Amino acid sequence: MDLPAVAHDFPAAVLVVDIAADQVVFGNDLARQLAPDLSLPVSVEDWSRAAGLQVASGGPLGQSSTPLSQVAAGDPESGRQVSAALRSDAAQAREALWAIGVPLRDAPPPLRTRSLLVLMPLRFPDAVADVQAAAAAGRAHRSVLSSGLAMTVSDPTVEGDPLVWVSPTFTQLTGYTPTEAVGRELLFWTGPDTDAHVLARLRDGLRPTSPAAPPLEVTADETVSETVLAYRHDGSAFYNHLTISPVLDDDGATTHRVSVHSDVTAQVLAARERDRERRAAREQVESARQAQAAAEDAGRFGHLLLTLSEALTATTTVAEVAATIAEVVVVELGAAGSGLLLADPARTRLDFVTLNDMPAGTDTAWSRISWNEDAPLALAVRQRHPVFYRDDAALRAAHPAIVAHAEVPAMGASANLPLVSAGEVIGAVFLFWDRPQDLNAQQQAALQALARYTAQAVQRAVLAAERRTAAEVLQRSLLTRLPEPDHLELRSRYVPASAGEHVGGDWYDAVLQPDGATMLVIGDVTGHDMAAAAHMGQMRGLLRAFAYDRNEPPTQVVTRLDRTLAGLGIEGLATLIVARIEQVPADTAQAGAAGGAGVRRLRWTNAGHPPPLLLLADGSTQVLTSEPEILIGLLPDAVRSDHLVALPPASTLLLYTDGLIEHRGRSLEDGVNDLRRVLSACRDHTVQELLDRVVVELVGDSPEDDCAILAVRAHPEDRPRPVEAGPPGLT
Repeated sequence: MDLPAVAHDFPAAVLVVDIAADQVVFGNDLARQLAPDLSLPVSVEDWSRAAGLQVASGGPLGQSSTPLSQVAAGDPESGRQVSAALRSDAAQAREALWAIGVPLRDAPPPLRTRSLLVLMPLRFPDAVADVQAAAAAGRAHRSVLSSGLAMTVSDPTVEGDPLVWVSPTFTQLTGYTPTEAVGRELLFWTGPDTDAHVLARLRDGLRPTSPAAPPLEVTADETVSETVLAYRHDGSAFYNHLTISPVLDDDGATTHRVSVHSDVTAQVLAARERDRERRAAREQVESARQAQAAAEDAGRFGHLLLTLSEALTATTTVAEVAATIAEVVVVELGAAGSGLLLADPARTRLDFVTLNDMPAGTDTAWSRISWNEDAPLALAVRQRHPVFYRDDAALRAAHPAIVAHAEVPAMGASANLPLVSAGEVIGAVFLFWDRPQDLNAQQQAALQALARYTAQAVQRAVLAAERRTAAEVLQRSLLTRLPEPDHLELRSRYVPASAGEHVGGDWYDAVLQPDGATMLVIGDVTGHDMAAAAHMGQMRGLLRAFAYDRNEPPTQVVTRLDRTLAGLGIEGLATLIVARIEQVPADTAQAGAAGGAGVRRLRWTNAGHPPPLLLLADGSTQVLTSEPEILIGLLPDAVRSDHLVALPPASTLLLYTDGLIEHRGRSLEDGVNDLRRVLSACRDHTVQELLDRVVVELVGDSPEDDCAILAVRAHPEDRPRPVEAGPPGLT
């Protein structure tokens, strides 16, 4: 867990320290609360003592090996943990803080000899040890530990309150370099969609007291804090939690302003989503209450609504909604059947989800109904009002041209109910009975409530389908185009699970290293949702970079990944194989001298993942087993092992995730044996044909889990690359 995740939900105390004089010359409101009885300037040691600062293990900070003045000077770069006394009559307690010093060496005089000292409350005490370990692992640069916290200094004595200094993390946050930012207005990063009322509040709190020409007089103003929609240099927007504190001179006038910026987009969007869900829940409860009240005197219709509501809650697809309606109306209403129809986006037609529950002998021409034709369902959606008929004679009399569409099947009473959601007609429900009957006003009201419930369920199902589609597109966009180095042929498959969001944490990757070696990756982040896909994207990006930038064995790549995940606070567990196909100079020389087909070596490390399989040219297979090693994300310093095996010419290496071999009713051992059997049967197949056969026989049409597969065939080097392998490059 990184420091922003630990600390940034709470405001920070900010001090301005004169490094040369070893004095605290300014403190914002929160800093003054830590040492309320001090008048500034005061020595750093006196301020530390007055605030009751102690090291994490106890004891005054001033007597430690790293006093506060040293932290203010930027040593250590990553900061250190301290604690301060909570000033309360009710209890004796201490608050954990993280102190980071940011020297203003690049700022103009007189700021150049000063430093910003930031003390941030640690939100999660249990995470403190993780932060300390990350900091101790290698003097990580402060931008790693404060990537969510950027700082700027502005000069309010000049018209426009221009910036005179920005921290490196401000550039990371906004994309504006110091050259582009310094000299511009303090709030220059706002934009057209920034809330005008929020800006007005900020500017009212920052306005100088005198309109005279510069230097302007700015009396002691207060710290202001707002969450503002901001824009990066590339035009992308984010929510910036901004805290602006004044720096005062001896006369109480404001000479500079220190601004602390933090990206809180995730928190803002999460809060909005929670509010939206609460409103939707309240609206659904209110809708149910109104529907229930309207049907109180309708006897069994009230029970119908309750049953339907409970049944529809469990539906996730439009087909399930249609089946649920058919089941409920037959049991609760005595209806003979029903049909669910969906409107096309242009509102030109209605399409039945299925005709299975319609009257026997219904012509398939009724599967689609034009919006403007003379038919009861078309009339209902056009006028957005239910249409009821006591029998088919009444229906034919009201719609004499209906037979032009197709023959109307014999039936008794019928109900045609439009489905309306968010003011738009999204479909219709058709109900029919075997016998004629007149539906009274209470029964009709209950059926309209049924339509409202159904509209909500259909809308949820449609949105869920769109989300699954978007999630699958996102998942596939994270899967890499594969390189084709020399005589190696790489092919892959990704198959999403048939249920859920069609997204998960399975992925494959391949990277051609500068020395010509090929790095292979197959991994599976725990979970089968968007969160798993997000964690997978983070791990994939880091691992792809680590696999490319150095020619090193798989264990070192995986160890760097594990340590980086821990240091950056990226959560999530994953199984993983990283492999390297290489040729050492001796192999190349030996193959060239003998005119051979080429010798390659496979070096790999396995972090709790199913073992690779090797298909040899004669059809035999090898399971590349190794001692089980710990998953990624548990112990960043876990000891890992490299394994080495020859990769003969015409052999095929198969890496895969557990979705290929693990299914209900089949053990992992049986799954591996089945996979070996299929591979042996495909020894003469192309790699594409082999993968197609593997997916058909082991995954099937309704996979229970998502599945990623990466196959590598080592073509002999003493003959041209096969045509079916394609030219070298990217596929």
